[in-house]
Amino acid sequence: MFRIDDTIAAVSTATVPVGAAGRSIIRVCGPDTFAVLSKIVTAPQPIQKNRISRCVVHVDDELDIDGLLYAFFQPHSYTGQDLAELHLDACGAIIEAVLEKLYQHIRPAAAGEFTQRAFLNGKMDLTQAEAVAEIVSAANTTQLAAAERLLHGRFSDTVAMLRSRIIELLGRLEAGLDFSEEDIVFISTEDALKEVDAVRQQLVGLLEGSIRCERIIDMDSVGLAGVPNAGKSRLLNRLLGHSRSIVSDTEATTRDVLTGLLKLENINCVLFDCAGLLSESQQGTQINQLSHEASLAALNTAALVLFCVDAGKQDLEAERQMRQQITAETVLYVMTKIDTVTPEQVTQQQAALGSLFEAEFILTSAVTQEGLGPLKNQIQAELLRHRSADQEYESRHMINQRHERKLTEAIQLLGESAHEIKANSTEITAMLLRQVYELLGGLETEDISETILDDIFSRFCIGK
Repeated sequence: MFRIDDTIAAVSTATVPVGAAGRSIIRVCGPDTFAVLSKIVTAPQPIQKNRISRCVVHVDDELDIDGLLYAFFQPHSYTGQDLAELHLDACGAIIEAVLEKLYQHIRPAAAGEFTQRAFLNGKMDLTQAEAVAEIVSAANTTQLAAAERLLHGRFSDTVAMLRSRIIELLGRLEAGLDFSEEDIVFISTEDALKEVDAVRQQLVGLLEGSIRCERIIDMDSVGLAGVPNAGKSRLLNRLLGHSRSIVSDTEATTRDVLTGLLKLENINCVLFDCAGLLSESQQGTQINQLSHEASLAALNTAALVLFCVDAGKQDLEAERQMRQQITAETVLYVMTKIDTVTPEQVTQQQAALGSLFEAEFILTSAVTQEGLGPLKNQIQAELLRHRSADQEYESRHMINQRHERKLTEAIQLLGESAHEIKANSTEITAMLLRQVYELLGGLETEDISETILDDIFSRFCIGK
């Protein structure tokens, strides 16, 4: 772990693309923050706390650029130390030059070091610090809302309340030990058992009623299903906005599973195309059979399947057989290549498909891009429904793998405590309850080793 009284600097925004200019934020933190900034920054007025000042940044002997300086003096800052942010509209090369000048006097920040200092200085507990990482990595609004709830401390408040109950029970048990030779009962065996069981049940409810952060950070997968030459590859390319799959009029040109990131308005997902599913008679060779099995496995584990049928296809027996093999929970039905047939034929095909599959098909053309907007909207709606974002996550706590492990261990220790209470082993009971108290404290701020802290904050990005 680095020294907390070092002065550090890093860019806390995304990298500006090569050949472009954009807003970058350089964050500086530590006891020498404003002394170092005064060497490269000139402001028309003295820097005041919690104020935004216009300034000039001296990049080199021949270049000065305008910027904004945000000043936060200790202890009223994100980290609890003196902290400043330089907001600069410039290309990446200029930002690098400014950083090089700063690094002549101070060192670069490590991954997550700003948030780590906020934790060490008591500006947030460990769960809230981890929530910052979840917010930074959020890929959709559902993930962002979940991480914000974790940051706002609902989980921490619940744990703090349970720890208070444990320490109160512990105090009464240990008072009984101190006055064991006198006829004073601070808590009966029955009441102690009830209290241990009540805390244990609340922890069980907290664990079982929570949503793992990792579960909602993982992106859902959306698979394209269809017989060979159903137009899946061209549709994949159009949805992604770039060529990811080979497009050919020759059947079965896709052999492997091809993936790409599909960015929707409120959620991102992994869109994939795979070899067209084949009937048993078509599988023939080993490579065809392996392609078929890989495709089916990928599709049946997807959050959503887009079942594609060519608008000009007349014999639909292969499609009917293929649909029977797909066991994915949610399927959207898509008619492709509507640009290759007349409007009358589209209407006839829509009716035939609706009757065969008892479903409404979304009409699309990868060539004219007709129907792609409604298709994207429907994909997003189904994924959000799949996650039940508006209802399920609103009332449930958010936990990560570390929380889950500690809660499970605490529940086990409370079960052992109940057993020892029944055996009248008060000293062992007190020892176990103290372990539970310290274990739950480790969720937030107490008893966290330097190694664990380094591991947690190393997963942050630089500048956060």
